[in-house]
Amino acid sequence: MTITMRKLMICAALLSGLLLNQAGSAQGTDAETGVRTEALSPVAAALSELKPVCGTLNKEADYYIYLYSASWCGPCRAVMPRIVSLYKDSISKNKRVEIVLFDFDRSEEEARRYVGHYGANFCTVMGENPLVDKLPGAYQVRGIPHCIAVDKNGKRIFSGHASVIFSKLDLLN
Repeated sequence: MTITMRKLMICAALLSGLLLNQAGSAQGTDAETGVRTEALSPVAAALSELKPVCGTLNKEADYYIYLYSASWCGPCRAVMPRIVSLYKDSISKNKRVEIVLFDFDRSEEEARRYVGHYGANFCTVMGENPLVDKLPGAYQVRGIPHCIAVDKNGKRIFSGHASVIFSKLDLLN
């Protein structure tokens, strides 16, 4: 092997190592801006797997409130105006807390009409998705309206009838 060939092989090996090192350090970097980003929390990552019917998910929240509801449920319709008002007045202004509505209507169109009727602009997904029960901190809900509040890692903070949000929201601060 000639000296030139040996130098080429050494340069190729060094360049390869440098490129691999850069690729490894690029993990967690926004491809468009080049700005380092933090990895998604377990809850945000799991919620990102679900397709929103409407609204967008705050992936940087410290707490998530899973809200289970449907337009055909009388108690759901009764509590929804108060939840939407609470969301607009305080929760939406606090980027540490996010509500995700799991809607149990028959179609995405019914779900959109339901949240649109109340002017709810929080993230809404269809509840009849098997991934919903597998979300960190979630469990199979037997009745609606229901809520489960979890931290970003899935540790349950509180759960119960959806109206429990009004008395327990201060636990998420």
